[in-house]
Amino acid sequence: MEIYIEPTACDYIAKKNQDKAITLGVGKREGANCGCSVGGGVFPLVKLGVSPFDIDTYNKININGIEAYYPDSMTSSFKKVTVKVEGIFFYKQLLALGI
Repeated sequence: MEIYIEPTACDYIAKKNQDKAITLGVGKREGANCGCSVGGGVFPLVKLGVSPFDIDTYNKININGIEAYYPDSMTSSFKKVTVKVEGIFFYKQLLALGI
């Protein structure tokens, strides 16, 4: 799995988190409840910082000075994950997109 952090996201992370760290994860989208065969899916999650519980159990990679922590399930779910910043005016947040 390849992880790419856009330059604006690197700047945002460095400014907002003194540890310069993010945690990636896998979210699950529920399928339809109508009895049809429409299933759910998975999507990448990103949060600023790292939990002390995740440090020992997650994989770690350094990307442009940012420590990215991620579980093993990320590698089987996505080929590439891109972390970027989205927002309007003063409200900004991290967003992860996966392929």
